[in-house]
Amino acid sequence: MTGNFNLACDVHRRATESADAPAVVYRDIALSYGELAARAGRLAACLHAAWGERDDGAAPLRVGILASRSAGACVAALGACWAGAAYVPFGLKQPEERLLDMLAQCRLSALIVDDDGLKLLGERVLAACPRLIVHAGDAAAVPADSRPGIIELMSLPPAPLPAPAAVAAGDIAYIIFTSGSTGTPKGVMVSAGAFRHYLKAVGATLGMTADDRVLGVSELSFDVSAHNMFATWEAGAALHVLPASATMNAVKFARMAGLTVWNSAPSLAIMLRQVKALTPGCLPDLRVTAFGGEQLPASTVAAWREAATGSAVFNVYGPTEATVGCLAQKLDEPLPLTPGRDVLAIGTPFPGSEARVAGSDGQPLPDGVPGELLIAGEQLAAGYLDAPELTAARFPVIGGKRWYRTGDLALRDRGGRFHCLGRIDNQVKILGYRIELDDIDAHLRVASGVDLVSAVAWPLVQGAAHGIVAFVGAAAIDLKQVIGALKARIPSYMMPSRVIAMQELPLNASGKVDRQALRQLLADEIT
Repeated sequence: MTGNFNLACDVHRRATESADAPAVVYRDIALSYGELAARAGRLAACLHAAWGERDDGAAPLRVGILASRSAGACVAALGACWAGAAYVPFGLKQPEERLLDMLAQCRLSALIVDDDGLKLLGERVLAACPRLIVHAGDAAAVPADSRPGIIELMSLPPAPLPAPAAVAAGDIAYIIFTSGSTGTPKGVMVSAGAFRHYLKAVGATLGMTADDRVLGVSELSFDVSAHNMFATWEAGAALHVLPASATMNAVKFARMAGLTVWNSAPSLAIMLRQVKALTPGCLPDLRVTAFGGEQLPASTVAAWREAATGSAVFNVYGPTEATVGCLAQKLDEPLPLTPGRDVLAIGTPFPGSEARVAGSDGQPLPDGVPGELLIAGEQLAAGYLDAPELTAARFPVIGGKRWYRTGDLALRDRGGRFHCLGRIDNQVKILGYRIELDDIDAHLRVASGVDLVSAVAWPLVQGAAHGIVAFVGAAAIDLKQVIGALKARIPSYMMPSRVIAMQELPLNASGKVDRQALRQLLADEIT
């Protein structure tokens, strides 16, 4: 694949070298590399047939994907790449207005849906879709008279298996939408070259092999799914997709499949522990665990090590704008704790990436001094879709080098390890005091003995915070004990006015605690 950065090249190679090896397993569907390549190649042929010959100056090819966790979603992403297009995944659990907004931004060349995505094609959504819509689901073909104009992938004749289309390093591989500060979602454009560099770096860090069986637990609209698919397929391993409805049965799923690689947000491990699913020795086959996406509590690592005694554990950090992950810390003894907090360091940059803790001028701060975490290197995204001013602001050139301002508060210790202290935008000002919500979270975990916690600014009056309310993910807590322990650890101006116990805290699409949903719960109490 010299000179071709197409993400589908690894599957094409595996399909010719080891066609019968398992590539994707979902429910009762098991696709070998040969079968996965055949479906993706058929989809690519369908797309090319509809597009016809294109001029060099034609608009970029972008293929939207409206799909859940499924084999069809994997085929859709791979087929779009195979055709030489950028794929653009859309989450299924979002308001119709937000979906319409993203469709309008993207100017798609085609849309691929799986069985769940097909259900969302109402009149308004269809009107905003491109003319070419392909159903690549796992269910039987949809009756033609019920969905006119939608092509059924499995009804098409098998296509020859050509090599994936030529893709240059600077061509966009995928666009992931993240929340925007203005309320409008922003599309992060990641190039094929940046993602290829990520695959090389993360492969060297985790050491996956063709014998591995890998957990797929992320929605396609979350960029860890790109890692789950393409890092697995580059290694020649098998991706076992966990159905969304079976998330709380993830341990049973892992045992039955004999999974060897686990990659998830810490919140999943915390919730599994809370429901008593994470017991000593329950994950005997795991050899590699990677946690990322949020701060990793030390107590979660201790419980995980008892459950997966043979697994190496990594804490991985990376914003979507720096291609999935760009720093990592292998968790050896003694655990590299963040100063003053019961959470783990995020480690050091991947080869080809660079990190610094900087002040407002972008210049590096001394070790031990908190500041904004900046990232540079080969994994940086190309920028935001149709947002040059935002791209310039978030990807400034400092000292002749392009950096990404993460918006995360961090420090570097004397040993050169980085520690993430939380989001800068999770800072609020109450009674003149600037407060970090993540700092309250860190102390609340210790005070309550529960890892899944979240502090939110509440109430909000004309956009300004007038207090703090804290949530603890437990059926019940000793409120007096928790309040007393908090008072011994934090100043009075940081104390929550209420501490609420909830058996299950709401999570967003990336598996993190959803602070916005918690604020909505408080707002609903008033109405």
